[in-house]
Amino acid sequence: MPIKRVHLTITGVVQGVGFRPTVYRYATDLNLTGWVNNSAAGVILEVQGDKEQVDLLVDRIKNTPPPLSRIDQFTVTNQKIVADESEFKIIISESVGNKRVEISSDIATCSDCLSEIRNPSNRRFAHPFTNCTNCGPRFTIIKDRPYDRHLTSMGEFPMCDQCQSEYDNPLDRRFHAQPNACPKCGPVLKLIEQEKLPQESIISHTTELITQGKLVAIKGLGGFNICADALNFAAVDRLRLAKNRPTKSFALMFKDLAAIKAVCQMDQNEQQELTSPAAPIVLLRKRSDRFDHISPDNNYLGVILPYTPLHYLLLDNFEALVLTSANLADEPIAISNIEASLLVEKKVVDHVLTHNRQIVNRADDSIVQFVAGKKQIIRYSRGYTPSAKLVDYPQAPENKVVAGWGANLKNSFAFRIDNKIYLSQHIGDLMDSRNYQYQQEQFSQLKTLLDIGSLDSEQCDAHPNHENYHRDRRSIFHHHAHALSVMGEHGLLGKPVIAVICDGTGFGLDQTIWGFEFLAIKEDYSNFQRLCHLEYFPLPGGEQAIHQIDRIAVALAHSSKIDANTLDHGDILRVKNILQMIKAKINSPATSSLGRLFDGVAAILGIATSASYEAQGAILLQKAAEEYEGHQHEEYPISLREDNTILEFSPLIQAIIRDQKAGVDRAKIAYQFHLWVARAISRRLEQVPELMQKRSAAIFSGGCFQNRLLSELLMNEMDKGPIKYYFNQSIPINDAGIAFGQALL
Repeated sequence: MPIKRVHLTITGVVQGVGFRPTVYRYATDLNLTGWVNNSAAGVILEVQGDKEQVDLLVDRIKNTPPPLSRIDQFTVTNQKIVADESEFKIIISESVGNKRVEISSDIATCSDCLSEIRNPSNRRFAHPFTNCTNCGPRFTIIKDRPYDRHLTSMGEFPMCDQCQSEYDNPLDRRFHAQPNACPKCGPVLKLIEQEKLPQESIISHTTELITQGKLVAIKGLGGFNICADALNFAAVDRLRLAKNRPTKSFALMFKDLAAIKAVCQMDQNEQQELTSPAAPIVLLRKRSDRFDHISPDNNYLGVILPYTPLHYLLLDNFEALVLTSANLADEPIAISNIEASLLVEKKVVDHVLTHNRQIVNRADDSIVQFVAGKKQIIRYSRGYTPSAKLVDYPQAPENKVVAGWGANLKNSFAFRIDNKIYLSQHIGDLMDSRNYQYQQEQFSQLKTLLDIGSLDSEQCDAHPNHENYHRDRRSIFHHHAHALSVMGEHGLLGKPVIAVICDGTGFGLDQTIWGFEFLAIKEDYSNFQRLCHLEYFPLPGGEQAIHQIDRIAVALAHSSKIDANTLDHGDILRVKNILQMIKAKINSPATSSLGRLFDGVAAILGIATSASYEAQGAILLQKAAEEYEGHQHEEYPISLREDNTILEFSPLIQAIIRDQKAGVDRAKIAYQFHLWVARAISRRLEQVPELMQKRSAAIFSGGCFQNRLLSELLMNEMDKGPIKYYFNQSIPINDAGIAFGQALL
C-alpha cells in the first residue's frame, strides 16, 4: 500500500475548542502516525500512513471539525516519510512565531458538565467551576498565546492526579482542557467578611442572603454581577437607588426555558440563541406583567439562562434573579475583589461572593434581539469576542495592520489584520475616565494577544472633541463608518449602495449633528455623497436637550410655525426661555437626528418630558406605539423639498399636534409616527433608479433601528418593492459597530 505523509496548518478558532483531541481521535481511529500541536499561528500537524486513510483524515478534519471551532485557512503540503514512527501524539505547543491564531470566546456550561454537578456520586457534584473541552472560560482567562494552561490564570492551580489523568487521556472529554480542575485542586469560593464558611456552605448561605433581600456582587466569567431576587420588590428598589436607574430595565437570569416561556413570548430563533454556547441576554416580548417592575418602560424583558455552574447552583432556589453589571453607572464592570469591595463601601451591594481565579479580560454579558427573524446584536461582548470577521474585499487588501478606535459612546475598538477584523468587547462611554483607561489597557492587551507590533494606520471618529480623536489618526465620519460596517459584514465593499443611517448623534461634514442620513456610496467606498437628510432643527441647550427632551418639543413646534406655548405640558416661563435661546441662536446647535426627533415627539405627546437614561423617550414612544399595533390608522404627510434632498418634519409635527388637540389616542399617534418614518425612508429610496433596477442595494444602520417596531415596519415597506436591502446582524447596529467600519479602510 502506498504510504503518504502530509503537513497541515489550520487557522481560525482552533484553540480551546477541542481541536487537537479531535484530530488525535481521528488519527488513531485510522491507524495513522504523526503529531499535532498548538502553535502561535494555529493548529499544525503531520500525519503519516496509508494514502487513502491520510486523505480520509484530511477530509474529516475539514468537513467535521469540533462544533465550536471555525476554520479560516486550511493548507496541506506533502512531506518526506519518517521511518520508525509508531504512534500519533500531541506534542508540546510552540510559542514562537506570529501569534495570529484566534482565541476562543467563553463558552456556556455544556450538558455533560451540568449532569456532573447534579450527580451526588460524581466528584464534581455541586462544584461551581466545572468545565471541559466543550465549555468554560477562554478569553476571560488568557494572558498570552498559545492557549495553554500556564499562559492562563489557571496556571496558578496545579492539577491533582485525577485531573491530570483526565487531561492526559485522549479519550476523555477533558483531554487538554486547559481550565480543568476539581474541588481538590481548583479555584474556591469566598464570601468576603465571612471567610470561615466551609466551601459546601457558601452557596446555600449566599442563597439565604439573596432571599433576605440582600444585594450580592457575584464574580462570574468576565466580571462581577449584582444579583437580587427578582420578585423581592424592596431589593429591586434598593438596586435601582444604588445604581441610579429609576426605571431603566434590568436583565433577568431564569433557571430554565420553562420559566422564561411562562412570562415571555419566544420563537425558535430566540430559544436557539438563549441556549447557544455564547449564552447572551436575549430581548423577548413579555406575555405577562409579572416582571413589569424589572422593565417598566418597554414591552420586552432581557433574559438569560445560567452559563456557569455557579449560576445553575444559585438558580436552584429562585425563579429568576436580577443580573446586572457590578459597577456604578457607566463605569467598567468590576473584576477584582478590591473593586467589588468598594461597591460595599459605597452601599451599592451588601455582600461579595468571589473566587480566586483571576479575570484577565473583562467581558460584560452580550445582548441580542431578533427583528422579523433576523438576529441583531446590541452589545458585543462575552461569548462573541474576540472572534474575527473575515471581510470580502473586491481586491486583496495590502498586508496591513489597522486599528479602528471606535465611537465615543458604546465604545469598542477593532484591529484589522489583512482581511480579518477583530472587534473588541464592549468598553462603554469614553467620557468616563475609567472607561477610557479600560479601553487603553484592553487595546494593549488585545494587541499583545494578536502579536501586533506597529500599526500601519489608525482610524478614529471625525469629531474633534471626542476622546479618541487625534490629528495623526485618519478621521472617518461617524455615519460613513456605520455604513461601512454593514458593507463589510455583507460582502458589499466595492458595490454601489444607498445607506440610510439613523441614530442620535454623529459629527457631520458641515460640522452639524447628523442622524437621519441617506448616503450614496459608489465603488470607491472610501468616500460618500449625502443624498438626503432630515430637515435641520435646533437643540436648545445642546447636551441639556438630550436629557430635558421637552426642549426639543419646543424647538420642533417653533420650527413648524406652531405656538410652543400651546403644548399641553409646557410651562410658560420655561417655554419662553427656550424660545429666546432658539431665536438668539444661543447654544442651539442644528441637528438632523432621527433620535432627537423621536425624543421631541415623545415630549409633544407627554409620554416623556425628560430622560434619565439614553433613548428613554424613544423607548417609551415605541412602547406606546406597540400598544396600537393591528388597529386602523391614518398616514401622516411625507414631504420632500429641494430636489428631494431634504425630508421635512414640519407637516408631520403639525399633523401630530393637530391630532393631539383633537383627542386622538396618543398610542395611535405614536404608531403613525413610526409608520411615517418607515414610509419616508422607503419612498425616498424608491426615487433612486439604481435601487429600483437592482443595480444597487439599500443598507440600514444606526441605533434607531434597535427599535424593533420601526425596523419591522421598514422591512414590511421594503418588501413591497424590488429593492434588496441589508441590516447589521453579526456586527452591532449601534455605535459599538463603528470601530468595525473604521477598520475596513
